[in-house]
Amino acid sequence: MRVRAVDFVGVPVQDMATSQAFYRDTLGLRPLHEAEGWAEYDAGNITVSLFVEDGQKGEPSLRNALLAFAVADVAAAVAELRANGSQVLQDTEEYPPCFMATVTDPSGNAIMLHQRKDGTAG
Repeated sequence: MRVRAVDFVGVPVQDMATSQAFYRDTLGLRPLHEAEGWAEYDAGNITVSLFVEDGQKGEPSLRNALLAFAVADVAAAVAELRANGSQVLQDTEEYPPCFMATVTDPSGNAIMLHQRKDGTAG
């Protein structure tokens, strides 16, 4: 597996509306996309993604910010990491613009593997 770039950084939030107002109005970031429990903002060289923190404090993907690494093939990267003993939290899922999966690093931090369907990265 080779990481191509960081596609986005996810930030867990408790109140989406308040957080959206802060990132949009206070920080002046341009909104890119909104979905249920998810919002994306253009921060110049990276996308900042807000996601609703659902209160499950034990879940690695909800404790900390979430790095989303661009890879050429999410399913192949998951298979490689699984073969190397990495924990897979979310197997490959398809969304309209991308494929994503979530694994953990040795400290239990969630790492998202991300593949945009248009082939871009970063």
